[in-house]
Amino acid sequence: MPSWFRGLQFRLILAFTLTIALAVGSVGALVSLMAAIEINRFEARSQEFRVGRVHGMIARHYEENQDWTGVQPSLEQAGSFYGRRFVLTDSDGEVIADSHRQEGKKRFGRHFRSSGVPVEVEGQAVGFLAAGPGWLNGQDEDGQPLGAAVVLPPPSGQDREPLISLVAAAVNKSLLWTGLIASIGGILVLSLVSRRILAPVHSLSGAAQRLGQGDLAQRVPSTGPAELRKLSDTFNTMAENLETAEQLRRSLTADLAHELRTPLSNIQGYLDAVHDGLLEPDEATINTLRQQAAHLVALVEDLRLLALAEAGSLTLNLQLESLRDLLQESIEAFRPRADAGGISLTLSAPDDLPSLEVDRTRISQVVGNLLENAIVNTPEGGEVTVSAAWEGEYVAVSIADTGAGIAPEDLDRIFDRMYRVDPSRARATGGAGLGLTIARHLVQVHGGAITVSSIVGQGSVFTFTLPLNRGDC
Repeated sequence: MPSWFRGLQFRLILAFTLTIALAVGSVGALVSLMAAIEINRFEARSQEFRVGRVHGMIARHYEENQDWTGVQPSLEQAGSFYGRRFVLTDSDGEVIADSHRQEGKKRFGRHFRSSGVPVEVEGQAVGFLAAGPGWLNGQDEDGQPLGAAVVLPPPSGQDREPLISLVAAAVNKSLLWTGLIASIGGILVLSLVSRRILAPVHSLSGAAQRLGQGDLAQRVPSTGPAELRKLSDTFNTMAENLETAEQLRRSLTADLAHELRTPLSNIQGYLDAVHDGLLEPDEATINTLRQQAAHLVALVEDLRLLALAEAGSLTLNLQLESLRDLLQESIEAFRPRADAGGISLTLSAPDDLPSLEVDRTRISQVVGNLLENAIVNTPEGGEVTVSAAWEGEYVAVSIADTGAGIAPEDLDRIFDRMYRVDPSRARATGGAGLGLTIARHLVQVHGGAITVSSIVGQGSVFTFTLPLNRGDC
């Protein structure tokens, strides 16, 4: 079966055609039925009128002649004029006159007389008049049906008069043609409308196919009905996110290659120098090699931790811990570096700060990454302040510095992997660009959130929250 017959447009046209056919057929059947009923009523009234006229005519004939002599020609003329058969009988059922005479006269029984209209003169029935579309049913003296003896098939083969039959046929024909024209017009209109409506769908389908083939720059215009515009906007958002993710993936690959290449090149250079006798394998050389290897190990561990956190596979060792003691220990661990750089490092937290159910190692890593970032970006004579306070159902921890601050255009990307505010910053001062990303994920798996605010030239404040009651976090 061709693909067009399986398409949405064909199905819409088919459904619309069936709907039109059902509607037109129902209306046509109803109109035809009502027309037939009204035509039958009209015909019945016309029949009564004609029989009444013939009845009056033969009644006057009897009054004038006091018998039925000469009534046959008048009855034949009436039958020819009205296209109906008229039979006049006496009270015993003997045929007196017949507009469609047959050979001989036939006697009809009571059944026939009872269906005729009595002809009364001066209050006395002098005969019976019956009318039919060309035949009359009755019984002879022995009670046998006489229909065959008096049958005269109507010339048109129909019970109705020719004019009424033509009117009924014209109504049915008009209904038929009206239904056909309406169906054809409806199908043409639906074809044009459905083509216009489905044009964005075809465009979206083509763009999705090209997107699946790797062309992530695909976008579709937002046109058509509200539902299709929403679908187009959703597709464009998806394509934009995919393109951004692909760019981040490429940047991550390039950054990782750079981060790994530098220490590996250093290690290889030192080993080649030792191998060639240019350097002695003394303690200084070995310490340098150990530092480079330790950097590689730390980078790989950060990547592993980040992968586990992003995949939701990071296991936490949750225990009830004093957050104030945890912050104090982290500060003391970084105090030598702060003192060496002439930076003041202080803690501001209430003594009654509640204990929290956290993974001590991971939260210490979060605080350490933030302190590392603050100390590196704070000049000599600056201050780094760690504070904690209750905020409703959460405890908020802030690390504020008096460094150069972060530009507004960098705030939205500060937690992205491998992102550095200053791209020229070396590994020795800027790290691999994973610390803030890891900190964000570690806070999130604890059920909290991390934010940053900054004023250029005045410093930055990183704040993360931890729930007092983790529940199902």
